[in-house]
Amino acid sequence: MKVRGQGEGPEPLSAGVGMIYDGPERRTAPRGRRMGARAAREIAALVELLALAATLAAATLTIDRWHPSTLPTLVMFSIFWLGLYVLLTYRFNQASDSLLARDLLADRMGNWIKSALLLVILAFTTKTSEDLSRLWFATSAGLGLAAIGVSRTISWALLSSNRFGAARTHIAIYGAGDNLQELRARLIANPLGSIEGLYDDGRTGRGRTAASGLDQLLVKAREGRIDAVVINLPWSAEGQIKKIVEQLEAVNVDVLLVPPEALAEHGAFRSARLGQLNALALYTRPSDGIAALIKTCMDRAFALIALILLSPLMLVVALLIRLESPGPIFFRQLRCGLNNTPFTMWKFRSMRQAAEDRNADRLVVRGDSRVTKVGAVIRKLSIDELPQLLNVLNGTMSLVGPRPHAYGAKAADRLYEEVVDRYAARHRMRPGLTGLAQVRGFRGNTENESDIRNRVASDLEYMDRWSLSLDLAILFRTAIILIWQRNAY
Repeated sequence: MKVRGQGEGPEPLSAGVGMIYDGPERRTAPRGRRMGARAAREIAALVELLALAATLAAATLTIDRWHPSTLPTLVMFSIFWLGLYVLLTYRFNQASDSLLARDLLADRMGNWIKSALLLVILAFTTKTSEDLSRLWFATSAGLGLAAIGVSRTISWALLSSNRFGAARTHIAIYGAGDNLQELRARLIANPLGSIEGLYDDGRTGRGRTAASGLDQLLVKAREGRIDAVVINLPWSAEGQIKKIVEQLEAVNVDVLLVPPEALAEHGAFRSARLGQLNALALYTRPSDGIAALIKTCMDRAFALIALILLSPLMLVVALLIRLESPGPIFFRQLRCGLNNTPFTMWKFRSMRQAAEDRNADRLVVRGDSRVTKVGAVIRKLSIDELPQLLNVLNGTMSLVGPRPHAYGAKAADRLYEEVVDRYAARHRMRPGLTGLAQVRGFRGNTENESDIRNRVASDLEYMDRWSLSLDLAILFRTAIILIWQRNAY
């Protein structure tokens, strides 16, 4: 094996060699002398919890100067608050090698807000809400969000730096298939993962035995220089996979099997158990159980409250629409909903009635002559979407979910389902007023095919990762984005 210079990158991958690529020796160290990615995650979590505990202690001691009699109650609430956050964030959190992915940070902030709401409910039910200082609650909530962001940012900066470069998952790939380059690209996309070698048992002209690739892999695994082994072999090679797994069982590494392309294209899947049957679940219902019931109740309650509070504004908008141009106040359009079934979506009419586009055959552009003066304003501020609260109230839509599209919507003159292979999969969840795609900036016109691809990819990711915390984080980010949006017209 040729060892490349310090300033050079890894050698190109090639097939048919015992160990096709092995990372530079200086990048790894025995397990006892380096920190793994799991330890890095745990340290980051500990730093975060210490920062939150310090925040709660500082707020409690500060408030105690004015209200010393509330100290025992505030200490109790602080413990409960931190405990609820730990339960929501770490008890049910799936392992991930990302310390500060944008949406994981949003999830944590959402959990902090949700645990605060649970604390209020606890105080109300135990009749101790009188001792809960509003100043302490607001201060702790705000400083807690800042503590989460700062602590995760610092942890990320330190543990992903060159000085702490060993705090990664060191990965070995066994098997050089046709999908090797794509597999390698997916693995190195994780900043806390590094590929330490690519191994194969193919015979070569260098006198290597057929098992030399696996032998070298086992040696490095025993030395503690590999954390995970990814088996990149076709599932039809069941006998070979079984022998490899039996040998890897003797060393302390994670063993993963790359799925066939037909399964991999479905995105995230996991093992499932039905009765006595163990199987791979390609799809599971995005929202189910008590959490789904809470989401439904939250949707209906929020929609009802919002309709009551916003009714004066909606009445003024309705009056302006009627005065400016003849026609109905509301624009109703068939959209694609849950289980790919059509439903009528409500909006304030923003176009002249004669120019309405019920099939969305023509995109609205800046300065579009079809849009009325009132329509331009309410589209810019997204006020035209407010009647969709009625859709939320009747159960055809949710607060958060994939945005419903018109049946004739196109990207670059092609229907959405023609552009994206898995487009229909986004209909497994009730459509929403806002969604993960929208807060990421994938909204507005779909002039290019990449616009709808990015939107659908975010929708599918949302369904795979759905949680109440993620919904709260998306709603919070939506409120901020509405103030600064530039691509609505």
